[in-house]
Amino acid sequence: MNLASEPLVSLYTFLPFILCKDLNASTFQLSLFITLRPVLSVFSFYWSAYLKEGRVKLIANLIWACLLAYMPFLFFPFLGNIWYLLAASAIYQLFSKAAVPPLMEILKRNIPKQPRENAFSLFYLLSFIESGVLGLLFGAVFDGQVNWKLLFFGAAAIGLSTIFLFRRVFVPAREAPIQAASLSLAHPWKESLQLIRRRTDFAQFQWMFMIGGAALMLMAPALSKYYAQTLSLSHTDMAVARFVFMALGVAVASYWWRKSLAKISILQLTLWILIGFGVFPLVLLLAQYHHSFLYLAFLVYGIAQAGSHLLWNLSGTLFCAEQDSTPYSRVNLLMVGLRGAIFPFVGGLLCDLYGQVAVLCIGMSLCFIGAAVMKRSIQKLSLAN
Repeated sequence: MNLASEPLVSLYTFLPFILCKDLNASTFQLSLFITLRPVLSVFSFYWSAYLKEGRVKLIANLIWACLLAYMPFLFFPFLGNIWYLLAASAIYQLFSKAAVPPLMEILKRNIPKQPRENAFSLFYLLSFIESGVLGLLFGAVFDGQVNWKLLFFGAAAIGLSTIFLFRRVFVPAREAPIQAASLSLAHPWKESLQLIRRRTDFAQFQWMFMIGGAALMLMAPALSKYYAQTLSLSHTDMAVARFVFMALGVAVASYWWRKSLAKISILQLTLWILIGFGVFPLVLLLAQYHHSFLYLAFLVYGIAQAGSHLLWNLSGTLFCAEQDSTPYSRVNLLMVGLRGAIFPFVGGLLCDLYGQVAVLCIGMSLCFIGAAVMKRSIQKLSLAN
C-alpha cells in the first residue's frame, strides 16, 4: 500500500509551492488550499462514524476511500486549472483521511501492540525513503519544464492499484458484540465529547496536538510565500530540503520515537514534538542569511514530524486498550477539522497585514508558550494520578 500510494503523496507535497510559484495563486487561494486538508477531516469523521465493525465494512471503506481519493487526479491533464486542482485536493484530503480509523483498527486486530508500533514506524520510514528518491526526481523534472499534470495522472493510476491489495486483507472478528451506529448527525459529536470528558489523559493529548497543529496551520500560508518569494527557492531546492533533509530527520528520529513509547508517556513525547515544531520556524528564519539553515530547519521538522505521525496515527490504539480504537481516531480527525477551519485563514490574513516573518514568529511563540503551559498541566495530571 505504501509503495503504491507514495508517488502521489510525494507530488502532493509540491502543490503549495506549485500554486505559489507556477500558478501565481493569491493568498486567499493558498489559504483555501491549506484549509482543505484539515477542514475536510470533519467529513472524514462522519464517513467513518457509521461503520460497523465487521470485516466487509472495514475493507469496503478502504476500497471506496482509495478509489474516490485518487480518481480526480486522473483528469488533471484535461482539467488542470487552479480551481479544479483545489477541488481534486479537497476530495483527496477527505477520503485519504476517512480511511485512517478503519485502517488503524485493522492493524490493531492483526498485530499486537509492540510489533504494531515497530511495523508502523518501519514502514513510515521506508515510505519516506521512497518519497525522498521520488521527490528529488520530481524536483528535477519540474525545473525541466515537464508537464506536471501528467505526473499526477501517472501517480494516481499507481495509487489505485491499492484496491486490489485491500481485498486480500484478513480482519479477525472482535469478541465484543457489534453495535449499530446511530444515524443522528449529532451522535458522533456526542460520542467524541463524552470520550474526551471521560479520558483526561486523552483530552490532554488532544490539547497539545491542537496547539502544535494550530501553529503549523497558522504558518502554512506564510511558509509557502516565504519559500517562493523571500528565499526564492527552486523546485529542486524544495525537493532537497523536503525529501533529503526532512527524510533524514525522520530516519534519525523514528527509532528513538518508537523505543520511547515503551519508556516515556505519550503526553511527554507529545510535549517534545511541540518543542520541535517551535524550533523549526526559529531556524528557518535564519535561512535568509544562509541556505544551510533551510536544510537544518527541515532536519528538525523531520525529527518532530516522525514523532507526530507515529503518535497521531497510533494514539487510538494506544489509548483504547482492548476496546475499539475507531472512536479515538475519529476524535483526531474532528480536532484537525476544527483547527483547520480557523487558523489557515487567520494566518493568511496576518501574512497580508504584517508579512511572512511576523507570522512565523507568532507560530513559533505559540508552540513554545503552549509547551510551557502544557508541561505544568502534565505535572498536575501526574500528581493527581
